[in-house]
Amino acid sequence: MNPNIMNTATSNFMNVITSYVTALSENPMRLILFFVDISIVILLFVKLVKIVKDSRAWQLLKGISFLIIAMALSSVLHLSILNYILTSFITYGTVFVVLFQPELRRSFEELGSNKLTRFFRHR
Repeated sequence: MNPNIMNTATSNFMNVITSYVTALSENPMRLILFFVDISIVILLFVKLVKIVKDSRAWQLLKGISFLIIAMALSSVLHLSILNYILTSFITYGTVFVVLFQPELRRSFEELGSNKLTRFFRHR
């Protein structure tokens, strides 16, 4: 990746963070709302994890999380072809889910279980 692009992205990110912190310091009510917002999101996330824990949905979430982590790592390690494939799959995955839902669900569940050899084995 081009270092100038990386510097520009870092600079833009820092500008967004700085402007957000400045806006929070100018209006303390926004800070209170920020903490309420974060608290609600954390509460909903914890409730969701409790609901799907010990179910097939948990295995499905672990498989999808594995793909997202692989996409992030491929981006950091500059594996452009793998990153493109994973990004495209996640972006257009909705179409695949509609067309091939049972097969994809089984694949994600196997990917989420710690049995990767079974995932790559031909059925």
